[in-house]
Amino acid sequence: MSTFDVLEHHGAWRLAAFLGCVAVFLLLHLARWPFRLIERALLAVQRGLDARITTALTPPAARPFHTTATA
Repeated sequence: MSTFDVLEHHGAWRLAAFLGCVAVFLLLHLARWPFRLIERALLAVQRGLDARITTALTPPAARPFHTTATA
């Protein structure tokens, strides 16, 4: 169905309403972009803090053993 078919069957107001809905969808999608960057930054900070707190509170005997020897 083409744009002209929609215009003929449903009228100009329905076509304008559909285009308005598409425009709102695109604007909301673009508005989410900065919040995703903020979300990723906060997640990175939270992971870093979790790692530091876990390392600080875990006794040395319970920590994983790391070796520098090569195989």
